[in-house]
Amino acid sequence: MKKRTTYIIIVVVALLLVMLALFSNSDFVNTEQLSTNMEKASFSSKDKKAGGTYVAFKTLPELFAGRPVQVVAKPFATTYAKEAELHGSYNAYIIVANELFATERDVESMLYYASLGNFLFISVNRMDPLLAKKLKFTVVDGENFQQKKSNTAQRYKDSSLNLDTAFSYMGMISGSYFSSIDTATTKVFGMNYKSRPNFIGMAYGDGFVYVSLNPYTFSNYFLLHQNNIAAQEIQMSYLPNDATNVYWDDFYCHQYGPQSGDFSQWQVLMRYPAMRWALWLAVLLLLLYVIFEGKRRQRIIPEKPALANNSLEFVDAVGQLYYQQRNNYNLAHKMIIHLLEYIRSRYYLNTNHLNDQFVEALAKKAAMPETTIRELFSMLHQIQLAGEVSDEQLEHFYQLIQHFYLNTK
Repeated sequence: MKKRTTYIIIVVVALLLVMLALFSNSDFVNTEQLSTNMEKASFSSKDKKAGGTYVAFKTLPELFAGRPVQVVAKPFATTYAKEAELHGSYNAYIIVANELFATERDVESMLYYASLGNFLFISVNRMDPLLAKKLKFTVVDGENFQQKKSNTAQRYKDSSLNLDTAFSYMGMISGSYFSSIDTATTKVFGMNYKSRPNFIGMAYGDGFVYVSLNPYTFSNYFLLHQNNIAAQEIQMSYLPNDATNVYWDDFYCHQYGPQSGDFSQWQVLMRYPAMRWALWLAVLLLLLYVIFEGKRRQRIIPEKPALANNSLEFVDAVGQLYYQQRNNYNLAHKMIIHLLEYIRSRYYLNTNHLNDQFVEALAKKAAMPETTIRELFSMLHQIQLAGEVSDEQLEHFYQLIQHFYLNTK
């Protein structure tokens, strides 16, 4: 009992420490949400911090005629295999992440999706090399850094739209750029802070693919600075505002390395801090339950010895009585006692008066001829009145009783 109380005290103290740690971290979380540090930008649609894309995701429906934006949390190939609507045309699919880690199957699905007359928009700091090879362009990975004063972060230029504008803010600057492109099918629509191309668009089959090397233009900090929301409008203007379906990818922004093995639903659960805490807390509570409930709460119940089978002892006693003492009357008397007890317990009849009424009642309940019952009890009366029983009488009486036992209902 003392040990159990000690365990409970330890667990309660541990839980209190965990709760204090969580509450003490609340100020840290609020400070982190107000911070403008973007060195670890998540580009997640649910992240409201500086490096998240919560603002971009929430304002996206306004740029597509109010159409709802569908969030995708699985690899492109998996989504493409299950979503029949992606096999149509005039759909828009948007990927914003720090780095694109795509499998060969993902790349094949993306390009086939675009060739059907759809629009694929990718904005990443580092491009997948296989996809870059398929689209015939080369990327030079530049250095990303957080600037200390407001300088030009992104410039857009498109002569066909009479567009030439630049945007600035005090946030992360992307240094990656395209060193070579297929000029026959690809156009440059944007440049980085060094005036090097970092936003291109190209025709692929019946559709289009757009690639930007500055995902920070979708970050909360960038879009909320002055009128930078126009940068998102410019980029999305290359996609049809009346697209059949609009998809926002929320999978690749959580990938920090090449995909290994089959995609698991646990990857979606474990990528969110709140969900991870909930799962680990559930595991902890389950462990505590096993520790405390696994112990016995009562004394061990002693084993109850099995009931002995005394029937063989009874048979042996009867045999000795009959063969050794040769007391037929005593044996017949015991047979009568057992017979009457059998009738009382099975047919609930009073055996004090073995008269005609008793014989008639027993014959009906036992479903036997009345003559058979009368013969049995006539023999029973003779044995009770006589002081001695011969071997022949005992054998005959035994046969009548056995006939009664075997044929009654």
